[in-house]
Amino acid sequence: MRKNTQLTDSNIIKEQYIARFFDLCSMYIDKLEDYRKSLNKLAQNRQIDELYKQLKSTSMMENELDELYKNFDAIFLNLYPTFRRRFSTPLLVEDERIVLKSEDLLNKELRIYALLRLGITDSVKIASFLRCSLSTVYNYRTKARNKAAISREDFEKMVMRIGVPPENRP
Repeated sequence: MRKNTQLTDSNIIKEQYIARFFDLCSMYIDKLEDYRKSLNKLAQNRQIDELYKQLKSTSMMENELDELYKNFDAIFLNLYPTFRRRFSTPLLVEDERIVLKSEDLLNKELRIYALLRLGITDSVKIASFLRCSLSTVYNYRTKARNKAAISREDFEKMVMRIGVPPENRP
C-alpha cells in the first residue's frame, strides 16, 4: 500500500513538472517571436543602426539565462529541498561550506552538483548548460572534492544520495 502511494505521489510530481516545462517552453517561444517581430519592424523601417545594435546586444540572452537558472534552481530545490544543507553540512569541512548571496538559491558550484545529482555526469554537458568552460567545471568539481569532509572518492557518490530515502539507499 505504501509503495502505491509513493508511486502515485511520484506520478503527480512528474505531471506537474512536465506541465511546467511545457509552459516555460511556450513562454520562451513567445519571447522569441516578439523579438523576431521587433527586429523585423526595425528592418522594415530601415532603422539599420538600431537593428545592428539589437543584434549585437547580449542582454536578451543574459536575461533569459538568468531566468533559466532561477527556474532551474527553484524546480531543483522543490524536488530536493534539503540539497543545500545536506551538501554543505555533512559533506564539506566546516570552514569551507558554501555561503550563498541572499538573493541566490544556488550558485554555479551548487548547480554543477545539482546537475550531477540529476544524473548529468558529462562535464561537457554541464559546461554547455552553465555557459562556462569545461575547465571551469573540472575546477569546481576538484575544488569541492578538496573541501570534502569525507573521502574524495566518496564525495560525488554521497552527493548522488542526497534526497534518497534511507530505505532506498544501496
